[in-house]
Amino acid sequence: MSFKICMLSISFPPGLKGIGGGMGVHVFELSKALVKQGNDVHVITFGNDFRVKKCEVIDGIKVHRIYFPRIRFIGIFTYAFSAWFKLKLLIKNEGVDIIHYHDVLPDAFIAKFISKISKVQTEHSSGFLEAVEKGKYMWLYRWLLSHSDHVIGPSRELADTVIKLGVNANKTAYISNGVDLKKFNPNVKGDVIKRKYKINANEKVILCPRRLEPKNGVQYFIKAIPYITRKNNNVKCLIVGVGSEMDKLKNETSKLKITNRVIFTGNVPNSEMPEYHAASDIVVLPSLKEATSIAGLEAMASGKPLVGTNVGGIPQIITNNITGVLVPPKNSEALARAIGSLLIDDEKRIEMGFNARKRAENEFSWADIAEKTMKIYETVLKR
Repeated sequence: MSFKICMLSISFPPGLKGIGGGMGVHVFELSKALVKQGNDVHVITFGNDFRVKKCEVIDGIKVHRIYFPRIRFIGIFTYAFSAWFKLKLLIKNEGVDIIHYHDVLPDAFIAKFISKISKVQTEHSSGFLEAVEKGKYMWLYRWLLSHSDHVIGPSRELADTVIKLGVNANKTAYISNGVDLKKFNPNVKGDVIKRKYKINANEKVILCPRRLEPKNGVQYFIKAIPYITRKNNNVKCLIVGVGSEMDKLKNETSKLKITNRVIFTGNVPNSEMPEYHAASDIVVLPSLKEATSIAGLEAMASGKPLVGTNVGGIPQIITNNITGVLVPPKNSEALARAIGSLLIDDEKRIEMGFNARKRAENEFSWADIAEKTMKIYETVLKR
């Protein structure tokens, strides 16, 4: 059974003229996998230039760009109205079966004002988890979730939180994020990255691919580095990402006198990430909040062991001491011990990387994620 689907997502991957981040990668890869399985997929997303193409086809996905004026408050409402109007036209002209939206504001808000069509929401946001935990904006989330025919969480924590807000458990599902197994694989070479950052062949590389925001816990990784380097002299740490904590984290490396050990790469397009994973020996996820981390899945598909915190969706991808090591959040010493134990044990590190790749192949391909999502579509349409 095939479907005509319209994805609403203000977030779209780097390199495609949109906003980056895990949600954008999810929307792009899921849409691409759905197209390969015979579905007709449209994506309504934002354009950061009013001269941008209004519609283009990328890997079979029909991408419709709506100009988003960067004016506080006015911009988001202008975008929301234009996206709503575009969605109405697509429903009328293309016969859309399913609207699938991925962000509360403005995507769920836009869908709220569309009637007589099936709707599926994927709730990705750690901000959503934090708000519910603190009891903030509960009325708004309930209102925006109330019109969804089914809600998907990319971690069990997200799915459970949706149920806590009052959504029927029969109308919620946990479906993991996925990974492109061809793009990320153990045969990719990382020599270009090592040359770019002048990393010696005998140096071990610890990769931390995280947006530099408080919820990603990069500060605890920074504080772990002095412990790591006391026993491991030949170590370089690559921190890939940008965010509000960039300056703060750089200042912390100066205070700890580890600037010679840490390389801040800034923003890196997802298309280049396979080489960064290939250059690494260990990948670290020091998060305080997390769904099923796409960066973690990319590391697994690349055949790298993970060291991650025991929060959110991370335990769903790390099988402790099999594909990686789980540690408590906000604990720099535990992070350092876990990373240090893998640095000195080549055999264990390689075995974990092999196990991680196998698990990625068996459970996290985008083709499998698309099939599970299509079953939700089928259930919703029957209902």
